[in-house]
Amino acid sequence: MYDVIIRNGLVVDGSGREAFKSDIGVIGEKICKIEAEINEKGLTEIDAKGKIVIPGFIDPHVHEEWVCFIDGSYELFLRQGVTTVVNGNCGHSIVPGPRENILNYYWGNGLISTKQRNDYLTRFPEWQDFDGYAKAVEEKGTNINFATLLGHGTIRWSVMNGAHDRPPTEEEAAMIENIMRHNLEQGMWGISFGLDYVPSRYADLDELVSVAKIVRDYDGVAAAHLRHYIGIKEATEEFIEVGRRSGVKIQVSHLKPTCPEAFELVRKAAEEEGMRILADTIPRSTGHCTSKSRLLQFVMAVSDELFASGIEGVKAALKTPEGREMIKKDAYIFAGDKSDKFVILSEDPSLEGRSVADIAKERNQDPDETMLDLLADDKNYVFWLGGPSRTDFPADGHCETIVKNPYVCVGTDEIMGDIEDPYDWYELQRRGGFPIFMKMYLKKNVPLEEIVRRNTSMVAKHFDIKKRGELKEGNFADIAVIDLDSYSYPSPEEIDYRKPLTMASGVDSVIVNGKLALEKGELKRPFAGKVLRRNN
Repeated sequence: MYDVIIRNGLVVDGSGREAFKSDIGVIGEKICKIEAEINEKGLTEIDAKGKIVIPGFIDPHVHEEWVCFIDGSYELFLRQGVTTVVNGNCGHSIVPGPRENILNYYWGNGLISTKQRNDYLTRFPEWQDFDGYAKAVEEKGTNINFATLLGHGTIRWSVMNGAHDRPPTEEEAAMIENIMRHNLEQGMWGISFGLDYVPSRYADLDELVSVAKIVRDYDGVAAAHLRHYIGIKEATEEFIEVGRRSGVKIQVSHLKPTCPEAFELVRKAAEEEGMRILADTIPRSTGHCTSKSRLLQFVMAVSDELFASGIEGVKAALKTPEGREMIKKDAYIFAGDKSDKFVILSEDPSLEGRSVADIAKERNQDPDETMLDLLADDKNYVFWLGGPSRTDFPADGHCETIVKNPYVCVGTDEIMGDIEDPYDWYELQRRGGFPIFMKMYLKKNVPLEEIVRRNTSMVAKHFDIKKRGELKEGNFADIAVIDLDSYSYPSPEEIDYRKPLTMASGVDSVIVNGKLALEKGELKRPFAGKVLRRNN
């Protein structure tokens, strides 16, 4: 007797080989049989006729490391067919503890609100290192699997007592190394850099290489949010050089499809130099929908001068000409003519759905000053920064050289926001990254088997996530059953910005470690997901 049998499905096993009709039998956590017809019975049987059966997708770039302490269901991933995610990206880390240190770092980088930080200081369990974090997650429960990266920014900030534009001293470098080795030995999967963000942006090439060499000793992965401000191609070259000099496996994070040359650099590094390298990309993105209070945090987080002064320092800067010039110099939101910056969910109905450029024209004012005035007034707004389609992750898809590049996978870069206050900070396309990629690449005549391979076994092998990413007897039963015809996500034109929790459709059932987390479209909460350890 099997615990679960999936019958009559078209199996796309993740290896890249041609799809085939088969049944799949699961006992406990593992796949026990893959045969054309399984005659035995299952306690639960899923009829997958007319559907594809695939290994659960693996998302190598998300920010979901502490969401489980509030709600471990992870429905938005299950409804895309995702069963494993890689957390701890862009330099942001759950170590070193204690909990208060981590929450203060996340708050300082705008990743949690003041309300969240104060609340989580009392609600979250305590941990000091990866082992403590893993035990806390397992006690709370998660519906999906986590692989977790160290965050260079958090560790550097913690050791150096802030964001300092200088190299670590010899003593500080030794402390950084000790924290890394301690947690890598407990099973963390590598490190991430956030090279646009303080303090990782202060690290030069030599510092990046020295950190990456520590990860290489454990055969881990180094991932990077690139130093975009030097240019996408140049930033990609810099990080490839880190991999070249250190010998570490590298993951180029959310690479922008507006620079096909950067994707070509990744391909050449893999094929001509034998480097172990992948690139993930966000298939489609709207601008971020961001509350005023959260936006003030972001202004603080990206400013060299204001980072240490907190929200009150930003508010004070908004009141002086000198402060406003400082904000305009540092804050990415002030790029461009403001025609792609909108006011939504406004307390002032006359501003609802209008661009900042349009409001500035009505006020006969410079658009930058209008933006600053809106930040400084006493009304609440949600700003849509980038509007319905971001130019760096455009809705019209990828060019042929990117589509044909076999080292490219999906990384949704799903942002954490506040799941108890979803209007605080959200994005309207990343929750559909996998169906968007699937439809985009099928339209470009990429075989279904290849699309599945790139987002399952290829990622699993790169990170060395064992016995996952491929439907194979003896592997863990992480399986998604998908109705390909209805597997979709609303386009930027179709989606309603008033509905931040919109999810993908078309996934029938999802099994995680042998347990049904989504059954015939209904969310379950078996919390069978695991915090994966690299050395297991």
